Amino acid sequence: MRSRREQPGTGRDGRPDLENLLASLDIPEPFDVQVLCNRIAAQRGRALHLHSVPGISGTDAPCGVWIATEKADHIFHEAATSPMHRDHIVLHEIGHMILGHTSIIDGVQPGSGGLFAEIDPATVVSFLTRASYGTEDERDAERFAGLIASKAAASSSRNSKTARSSVLQRLDDALSDS
Repeated sequence: MRSRREQPGTGRDGRPDLENLLASLDIPEPFDVQVLCNRIAAQRGRALHLHSVPGISGTDAPCGVWIATEKADHIFHEAATSPMHRDHIVLHEIGHMILGHTSIIDGVQPGSGGLFAEIDPATVVSFLTRASYGTEDERDAERFAGLIASKAAASSSRNSKTARSSVLQRLDDALSDS
């Protein structure tokens, strides 16, 4: 596992510089999580696949999993959740990717049947899962997900206001006496 000082985008204190990392992302307007994933895949030069999986949530189960193989990244999210929650799960796992977090979780291996049967365990480079926010990496990934969501929402709000203003201006022009 890399130390914080070796991770990409760390500041002088060894903590991630989330704002600079956020600025390096090409967040689509309007926001679409799949488009964001496609852009991140292109930026990283590796495929990024989203997988909707039933039954990966529960009291002590993760609601999202990121598996990095030699050639691609795979994000698994609970199928039985709202679109907004799904997007947040994906953004959290993207946070782990962008922040350079790496880990292999003992006792949970892809490719051994069950939820991650399509992943060959011999190709797994990193396997990250979470059920709580008890570590700094989890809290950083969560903060980063929140920053992406906030930037996307702000952009959406600006676009919505511009579109509304444009419609109102056209209505005003059409209804005005001049």
